[in-house]
Amino acid sequence: MLFILLPAFNEEEGLEKLLDRIDRIIKGFSIQCKIIIVNDGSMDRTLYVIDSYAKTLPIEIINFKNNHGITEVFRVGFKRVCEIGKDNDICITMDSDNTQNPYVILDIIDKINNSSDVVIASRFQKGGKMVGAPLLRKLMSVGVAKILKQVVPIKGVSDYSTFYRGYRVKVLKQAFSHYGDNLIEGQGFSSMANLLIKLRKITQRFAEVPFILRYDLKEGGSGIRVIKTIKGYLKIISEVQKGKL
Repeated sequence: MLFILLPAFNEEEGLEKLLDRIDRIIKGFSIQCKIIIVNDGSMDRTLYVIDSYAKTLPIEIINFKNNHGITEVFRVGFKRVCEIGKDNDICITMDSDNTQNPYVILDIIDKINNSSDVVIASRFQKGGKMVGAPLLRKLMSVGVAKILKQVVPIKGVSDYSTFYRGYRVKVLKQAFSHYGDNLIEGQGFSSMANLLIKLRKITQRFAEVPFILRYDLKEGGSGIRVIKTIKGYLKIISEVQKGKL
């Protein structure tokens, strides 16, 4: 079983386009799939879009009436996957804003089926890049990757902060067993780097596939809070250096 976990906050346009493409992929490649969408207190018509697609796609909705942020969204979403998934199932996470090509899902599945436990859709692998990203966003992504690669190198990993990843469900279950609710921590988007660093204590089988971030296709506003996110990365570096992470 493939689980696709999508965080959604004011994503009515991007999510609609993404679900259309996912629909074609799972039907065209006969993939047994469950899509779990966490609506994080959206104030637009995101919930309406999810409800409409749930009539024809295998969608489960987790609805937050208020905005809780990425950390809580993934904590709750991953817990649900672990609750209903089997050890060898796959969970893929990605953005809902139309910037990430869902066909990369096929490359991630192939890597996991060939003995990887965590597979990252990497902007920094040969063939990967960022198109149309604001300069600050690009500089922060590249800078974070280089710094974390030096501070806490993980074999097979060059992209620490992207949401677009695949996980073997068994690894997520083991990670929750080890860390409990502290598995998903961090300020803003830095929580994904925090999670990746923790998973290195669960498995050494990391891999990447190339991925082109199409920021020029982004629908809706940016969800990143720059100062909050930078503080989150600084905390990660501090905790790694102190041996707490």
